[in-house]
Amino acid sequence: MSEQRYPPDVIERAEALVSRIQGVSSCRISTDETGKITEIHVVATSQKAPKFVARDVESCLKAMAGIQVDHRKIGVVVFDSDEDEQPQEPVTTEVPAEEEVMEFPVEEFPSRFEFRSVNLFISQNSVQAEVELARDGIEVFGGAKNTNMSLSPMWTVGEATLKAVGELLEEELNLCLAEVREIPLGELTAILVRVDILRNRERKRLAGCSLFSGNTNQTVVFATLDAVNRVLGKLNPRKSIEYRIK
Repeated sequence: MSEQRYPPDVIERAEALVSRIQGVSSCRISTDETGKITEIHVVATSQKAPKFVARDVESCLKAMAGIQVDHRKIGVVVFDSDEDEQPQEPVTTEVPAEEEVMEFPVEEFPSRFEFRSVNLFISQNSVQAEVELARDGIEVFGGAKNTNMSLSPMWTVGEATLKAVGELLEEELNLCLAEVREIPLGELTAILVRVDILRNRERKRLAGCSLFSGNTNQTVVFATLDAVNRVLGKLNPRKSIEYRIK
């Protein structure tokens, strides 16, 4: 897979996002002339080891901004205020292989749903969305179409995301989109999503949130996955997907 290229405004938002991580005081992302990320320089005041700070940075960029970066490109300087505020030598972290499966310290289940792509098609009479996800190496597509033009396109993206999630589950259940809302959060914007899981006669209500990442459709996917990831991690995933050509 070739490396992604990012415009300056996306890099600027990514730097601001990383700087909001607890214990991180500043972040600078270097790119080459094509927009590929070459280095990420982080100054931290946390008591965490540099490798854990780097892992937080890697996970934050992937989940909140859709930016995947090799952890070896992340350099962390730990600023120790107890030693006349002299920074330590920069450390380029090497995360041991057995720790790479952990994206977040709070994660309970390794089989999380991963974002691949989202496409939105708006015509005069309908809105269509296609979302591609992956889980344990299996990639699936989910599609949704709405002819009610009074609905926000975000709704269609959320429905397509849940269709893709359903393709990756062995169990029969209904994933219902209950609400999608864009709200201000201080100086930032967030997308809130509510999902209802219906199984037999039981209903479980879930909520997810994602900060605006520069792409509204992508942010809706992240918020929807945030709502379902940890709960659906308890359910059995499909081992393979068979598609029939009709």
